Amino acid sequence: MKNNGSCLCGKVKFIINKDLPMIYYCHCSLCRKQSGTGANSATLVKDTLFEWVSGIDCIATFKKELGFTSCFCKNYGYPVPNPVGNTSFIWIPLKLLNDTPVFQKNLSFCLNSKISWSPVIAVDQEYLELPNWNELED
Repeated sequence: MKNNGSCLCGKVKFIINKDLPMIYYCHCSLCRKQSGTGANSATLVKDTLFEWVSGIDCIATFKKELGFTSCFCKNYGYPVPNPVGNTSFIWIPLKLLNDTPVFQKNLSFCLNSKISWSPVIAVDQEYLELPNWNELED
């Protein structure tokens, strides 16, 4: 099953060529600041399953010295998918998906960083820090 997504203005569009393996909620301070919520809701897919449809020229990138990267639409500053460091994963904010996907797993990351006002989210598996990327393979 294909999953389609787009940014707020609709210029940046993409397709994920597979059912989505997981949803995760990251509670680290960087993800909270990027999402404006208590936990960033996203998914990760292999880069071979992801393709841009349009709007690549509308994407700008911010990168912190430590490696945290945030790609966003130049028109509204809205986060868009981006590669995860030196891995083969693409990070995709769930808010960009046009349809409601079905996920195989629900995970929480960086619970050591969870802010007190963020609600508890029921998940299948919790990680106190970021998991090893190999653990997230299909």
